[in-house]
Amino acid sequence: MAVVDQGPRWRSEPPASDRHAPRRHLGVYLTAAVLLTALGRLVIVWIYYDFDHVSTDVEDFLKALYDPRIPLEPELFNPYVWAFTVTLLVTGLVAALNRRAARGAALLCGFVMSFTAVRELIGLATSDQFRDWYVGGNDLEFVIIASWVVVLLFSATVLVMMLRAGDRPAGGAGARPAPGSQLYVIAGGLMVLLGLALAGWIVRMLTRDGADTGRYFKGLVDAGESPFPVSAGTTEYYEAVFVVALLVLGALALMRRPVVRGAAMAILGVYLYINVRRMIGMTISDYDRNGPPTDPELIPFPTWDMYTEDLEGWLILATYVGGSLIAVAVIAMMLRAPEAKAGADAPLGPVGGYVPPQPAASPVPERQQYAAPPAAVQMPPPPSSPPPGPGPSGRGPEG
Repeated sequence: MAVVDQGPRWRSEPPASDRHAPRRHLGVYLTAAVLLTALGRLVIVWIYYDFDHVSTDVEDFLKALYDPRIPLEPELFNPYVWAFTVTLLVTGLVAALNRRAARGAALLCGFVMSFTAVRELIGLATSDQFRDWYVGGNDLEFVIIASWVVVLLFSATVLVMMLRAGDRPAGGAGARPAPGSQLYVIAGGLMVLLGLALAGWIVRMLTRDGADTGRYFKGLVDAGESPFPVSAGTTEYYEAVFVVALLVLGALALMRRPVVRGAAMAILGVYLYINVRRMIGMTISDYDRNGPPTDPELIPFPTWDMYTEDLEGWLILATYVGGSLIAVAVIAMMLRAPEAKAGADAPLGPVGGYVPPQPAASPVPERQQYAAPPAAVQMPPPPSSPPPGPGPSGRGPEG
């Protein structure tokens, strides 16, 4: 009867949802959620603090979230930082819900925040001009440097934890791909196409007369090389981030790696916000390069008509509009794309971790091994017909 009593121990854990991470990774996801939301809150705290030291009020800042013509001080960061701050908070919330998509988004945020922190710390260490602008006239040198060190440590921790919580290609290890995994291939092709288009514009910028190629590439890793003081990354830096992220994620999507889901939605969400904000400015702008400024307090911003004057302008418009459509399409496909099968990260096994020995010549079939416990005693089968009863005299059957 001992074997019968241990029968329930042979049953496996209930399978997890394909959209939820395995329960053994729950601690990793919750830790990542705490760290990512802490980074997002850190940026918000600095923005709140800087309002006491700038001339911009809250109303103008809220307008600047969608209107690129509103001038802001560099202490309030830039649209790329605002978008990534929201991405950090949303990714942290998704990780707290133990969703598999949080892994890719967390890895993307970890890489971007790590490189941004390293770039800022290098600029503070190597450039006197950048350091004087950053900490000159205040007593916050230690706090500023400590903040970037915290960003580096937190993002690096998220990277290490999420890299270890790996998954498998969509469809498992079998030869047949999972239903719907072709969405990864389509999305991968679109991301590679958009990445190459953005890379082409960087090449175009670097091949113009007077372009300093060496300073551009040095500025990608050293914030002190920027001709204008900008905290937490310049436009050139984030444009390069888009190119690298789209090409890498596109290649992974062509390999049907489910980690692309969250990462693609995160980076393309940021890219879509930047593009939509830019196109809103092009729509509401009344800037005329040949006439006096209509409002000297607004930044001159080009209109749609200004891009239709030559072929290069038309190509720029095609990149803005086409890139936005690609971003929407890829996000929609990633929302529907399949994840790795639940339980595909580890082989099926008993709950208690004990695997009973099996005979080498006749292994127990898997269905029988986990579905029903073995019987302790084999009872003989019942007779095919009952024995005849006693006769009327009670002495046995009549002759």
